[in-house]
Amino acid sequence: MKAFFGTIPGIFHFHLFGFWHILISVITLLSIFLIYHFKDKIKNWKYHDQPVRYFIAVFMFLNMVVYYLPMIIMGTWDWHVHLPLHLCFISGGLFMVTMITGNQKLFKFVYFLSFLGPLPAILFPDLICGPDRFIFWQFFISHHFFLIASLYTLYVLDYKIEKQDLPRAFLGALTIFGIMFLFNLIFGTNYIMMNKLPDHMLKLFPFLIWFDHPMIWLIGTGIIVFYLAYLPVSFLNKKSTVQKTKKNLSKKENVPSKTEKGK
Repeated sequence: MKAFFGTIPGIFHFHLFGFWHILISVITLLSIFLIYHFKDKIKNWKYHDQPVRYFIAVFMFLNMVVYYLPMIIMGTWDWHVHLPLHLCFISGGLFMVTMITGNQKLFKFVYFLSFLGPLPAILFPDLICGPDRFIFWQFFISHHFFLIASLYTLYVLDYKIEKQDLPRAFLGALTIFGIMFLFNLIFGTNYIMMNKLPDHMLKLFPFLIWFDHPMIWLIGTGIIVFYLAYLPVSFLNKKSTVQKTKKNLSKKENVPSKTEKGK
């Protein structure tokens, strides 16, 4: 059990763009495609809303409990590193609240965070363990499952996102960055990678060392990711507008003219 909850690889090893990385990335993309493709059929399922929301919230919460509990038992938990103050954990916590409460206003903010936190980690994971270690599954649930659940909320639950929500969400993200900057400054921590970029990123992209300003990289990445996050929203809203236009035209064609009424 100690080995299973440890961070030393066993039989399976995780490599950047290796088999396990590609597999869970494909599973994520396929899941999102299937949810979008069958969204109308899923909406007709009577349990598609509240039970699914509660399941998502409980599943993500238990994932974090199981992640932290062995650390506490084995005495490896360190508040300087392991508080749930990393961006993915902050985003995941807010998303759990959204799922429990059904708060659509909060989702307008959390939706963008569900890309900002998980997407960079999905593309460039800091992971060396495969599926015979719990950390692999914790990583998958906290990032891949989280992103899938967020898009399920958008596509199936029809929680609306508008264009004006993008700058508001970005300001909200900057607020989180500001709060965590002060926290790191006071307690000497490095949550959300504000003081130092992770070593695996510096190895992948050595040029980052030449411009060693993590906050600028974070804000730049945030701008790019937020616009990427808006693409599914833009596509969905355009498609919805086209469908409404077609329905209105169809109704007009079926309405009899005054001449026809007189006849």
